[in-house]
Amino acid sequence: MKKRMTANRQTESSETHTRLDFPQPGIARLTLDHAERSVNILSRDVLEEVEAHLLSLEKRDDIQGLVIASGKPGSFIAGADLTEFAASLDEPADVIQNVSRRGQDLFRRLSAAPYVTIATIDGICVGGGAELAVWCDRRIVTSNSKTQIGFPEVKLGLFPGWGGTARTPRIIGLANAVELVTGGESMSGKAAFEMGLADDLIDVGDDAENTASTANNALLEAALRMIEADQKSGDFLANRQRWAEPIAMSETELAFLGATAVAVIQQATKGKYPAPVAALELMLEASMGDLDAACQMETEQFVPLFGSPINRALLNVFFLQDRNKKKDGGSGKGQAKAASVGVIGAGTMGLGIAAVSLRRGLKVTISDNRAEALASGEQQVLKEAAFDRDLKGPNLDKVLELSPGLNTTIQARPLATCDLVIEAIVENADIKKELFGEIEPHAQGTTVLCSNTSTIPITKLAEGLKRPDRFCGLHFFNPVRKMPLVEVIRGKKTSDDTIARATSLARQLGKTPVVVKDGPGFLVNRLLLPYMNEAAVLLGEGVPIDQIEKAAKSFGMPMGPIELHDVVGLDVCLHAGKVMQEAFSNRVVPTPIVDQLVEAGRLGQKNGLGFYDWKTDKKGRSKKSPSDDVQKIIAKLATPSSTSHDLTDRLILPMLVEATRAMQDGIAGDVRDVDLALIYGIGFPPFLGGLFYWADQIGAATIVEKLEGLRSLGKRYEPTKMLLEKAKNGTQFYDN
Repeated sequence: MKKRMTANRQTESSETHTRLDFPQPGIARLTLDHAERSVNILSRDVLEEVEAHLLSLEKRDDIQGLVIASGKPGSFIAGADLTEFAASLDEPADVIQNVSRRGQDLFRRLSAAPYVTIATIDGICVGGGAELAVWCDRRIVTSNSKTQIGFPEVKLGLFPGWGGTARTPRIIGLANAVELVTGGESMSGKAAFEMGLADDLIDVGDDAENTASTANNALLEAALRMIEADQKSGDFLANRQRWAEPIAMSETELAFLGATAVAVIQQATKGKYPAPVAALELMLEASMGDLDAACQMETEQFVPLFGSPINRALLNVFFLQDRNKKKDGGSGKGQAKAASVGVIGAGTMGLGIAAVSLRRGLKVTISDNRAEALASGEQQVLKEAAFDRDLKGPNLDKVLELSPGLNTTIQARPLATCDLVIEAIVENADIKKELFGEIEPHAQGTTVLCSNTSTIPITKLAEGLKRPDRFCGLHFFNPVRKMPLVEVIRGKKTSDDTIARATSLARQLGKTPVVVKDGPGFLVNRLLLPYMNEAAVLLGEGVPIDQIEKAAKSFGMPMGPIELHDVVGLDVCLHAGKVMQEAFSNRVVPTPIVDQLVEAGRLGQKNGLGFYDWKTDKKGRSKKSPSDDVQKIIAKLATPSSTSHDLTDRLILPMLVEATRAMQDGIAGDVRDVDLALIYGIGFPPFLGGLFYWADQIGAATIVEKLEGLRSLGKRYEPTKMLLEKAKNGTQFYDN
């Protein structure tokens, strides 16, 4: 038998992306290990290999169990191959149905095989990978923080189409499945075990040596024990029978679940994303039938979503993200990871940058000339860096683990030995330049100096530095822990290596870097200002606040531009507006309303008084309400306009026009960078695919026509050369 097993290991699998071996008699192990990718994806060729292996095993009568594993450390299966999905968007309905049905039929073999099937999961397991796992009899997961299981399809405008909506509710209950599928969020291995989606939880530490091999060995041992137990008890066969039947719920229970879930979905999606509601309706209806009927319903109802405008737009966002991950941003490849970061400034931004750096395992030193700010900031950083989602608070063990990696100092000079130093102090060019002049003489030859400035040109801040090539902008967005975007700003003398190192750090911190050229407002703030400025201009024309807010949110923005003024801070908006007005005086309209509010001490959410009055509720949440005082100020300053224009056009088109100007100025290298930056930086609606993607769907000719009707309002509505050429040639921004 040993001789036969050795031969099997050597010859049974000549496939490219999978391998089949037999770790002990009667036990087969199918390992997915995509030859061309760092993670496993279920591409067509991978699925064909899996099918071939299952067919070969079905011909044997000596197999007691099949263990499905991954050869990729920290990753099980990252879903289906979306490039293949994108290539099929225009296929007829019967072809799309067949894609769904074939996936179901393949995975169904796992639940009908004459042996126990077990998915052993260490790392990411989402989408099609999660569907494969739920078709297995059992799932074993690790406690590794990288282990995440979920169905993110709704974030692509779809729902699971390979049996996920049919099989999952029969395993974990309909209510749990509805939350998992319609929410699109992944859960940890521990949460999956507690919910019943996983049958065993293997404790594997994140920082243990040889974690991947340790996890694989532990998972295999657990799987062997589980196969032996299931073969003795026959429980896996009983489960198969139970999971093939209708779900036992009364009509009253179904109605209550449906009403509750719809309310949650509507609150989360604002009615802009149809897939979660479609998934809910499908799962409620399919619960009353058996598994076969549920799978048939899934296939039929999957088709209308596939290739829909929202599905296409969300796929575009996915590909924008994927493209960004593959970009280097500088000339160097394979940058070594930073080990230490210095942060100057114990304010909101500085502490946020320090916390995310510490959480990612870097040694962090914070400098501030205010001893009291350092003392309170140190505790805040540790609390935020050690935050545990399951505990909904800091993990004390993690606090103790991270504490040695955090240091504070009143003097900025000690930070010069760090790999990168990030300045996050007051927006004053002279103070910043003085600070960098103090640090640079003591910096290591490889130390990169960065500024988190949001408005001051990087080239200006580099004046006086002996090594301006080792200086760049690294602009984080607030709150740092939540906002994924980091603008990496190239000054006039910034080197490619510096940009590459700054980009590498941003990725190391789990952020999405977008490299942009130096200029007023850089990219995001330059494009955000026309949107916010126009909202204030509309107020001056007598348009009510609620109408402006409604127009923006109906378009899909996460909040209205007036509320955004308050969240950012009216004093900050005023400062940024003056910077932009100085740079683009012919396109920025003075808004005395903002000046008056700041003079009246109304600074926004931070002091409870802005365009709105803000109060904190019992749960610590800021709640806004209309302000009579603000209405009086607006009434005194407003000059009602007799002209009437579409409010959405008034708000969004200036942003688009400025985006084309930024492209013409070389601020961004590709319209795709602009789209991703706006989605991640200001919450531009993902279901619209990005600003330029949205413009392509409307058409440049239509946009130019709209702008012509608004030309009387000023140069901010004047079509650019880029727009006019697209309109004339009938081409799209994404054609480049």
